[in-house]
Amino acid sequence: MQVLSEANGWAKVTAFGKTGYVSAQYLSSAEPLQGKSISKNYQSYGISLNEMVNIEMKANPQTDKKYSTYIRSDALIVDSKTNPKKGVVVGSNWNIRGGAGTNYWVVGKVSNGSTLQILGTVKGTDGKTWYKVSYNKTWVNASPEDVKYYVNPANFENDPVQCFQFLKLTQTANVDKDEINEKVLAGKGILAGKAESFITASKLSGVNELYLISHALLETKNGTSELANGVQYKGRTVYNMYGIGAYDGSAVTSGAAYAYNQGWFTPEAAIIGGAKFIESNYLKNGQDTLYKMRWNPSAAVSTRTASHQYATDIGWASKQVSSIYNLYSLLDSGQIILDIPKYQ
Repeated sequence: MQVLSEANGWAKVTAFGKTGYVSAQYLSSAEPLQGKSISKNYQSYGISLNEMVNIEMKANPQTDKKYSTYIRSDALIVDSKTNPKKGVVVGSNWNIRGGAGTNYWVVGKVSNGSTLQILGTVKGTDGKTWYKVSYNKTWVNASPEDVKYYVNPANFENDPVQCFQFLKLTQTANVDKDEINEKVLAGKGILAGKAESFITASKLSGVNELYLISHALLETKNGTSELANGVQYKGRTVYNMYGIGAYDGSAVTSGAAYAYNQGWFTPEAAIIGGAKFIESNYLKNGQDTLYKMRWNPSAAVSTRTASHQYATDIGWASKQVSSIYNLYSLLDSGQIILDIPKYQ
């Protein structure tokens, strides 16, 4: 991959004859791990990459990337004399799109009476007038190009860090408890000193303990999140270390409710119980890599739908791997098996 330019946290890159954008935080100049045996297995799914992308787009996968956004001019009431840069939405179910025309994907929706800042006026591909507007949402529907980038294994399999999206998570790492506490979990909030709990969770669930640790570090913001540190729910303090059951828009409440129903009343119970959830709901389901947990290609083939996916963020798997890479780099030796999807 060649980086062409970088601005505002996003890099313009070219790879395999295609040009696109990727969050700069996912770019890495890291060296391959030394002393590790890495083997690659490829699994063909019998559908094309474009088919896979079309299936995923129907589920409105999310991104925190900022796009140029547009809305048709007849969606807004604009007082051209007093405030020509402000428009008020009239009517319901208007779409904000990633370009000036209905052939562009829907970035999001706006409700009747909401106000939008107008940045410019353009003629759309449909011949109508469109406004370029400011759409200040943290999470929006991702573009087909960005979804295709993250779905395509070829963009990641040769990167020393990003290849861990394909790590078989059913392998234990046989790590040393004291080393993990000292080198990994020290200063990580509620997770500090919890290496033994992760090792126990791995033994009971069969899930790679380094993956469990990296997953918990991400979901709990290094052990500092509200759910990780205990939330009062129905008179009990509950804990949730992997964000299980924490749905967008109500993460704390829904995550706490799930933890309560599972009996996660201590940090250790949440670490071990969450690992069993991951094993029974994803690994046993054949989703034994981060990539499969995010995109679930088997379900896409069998049902032609984007179903049973761990996250809506298109970059979810990519955000996990730096931590896993760093954890593996602490080990003197070890075998790493990658299971990489192949599309037609």
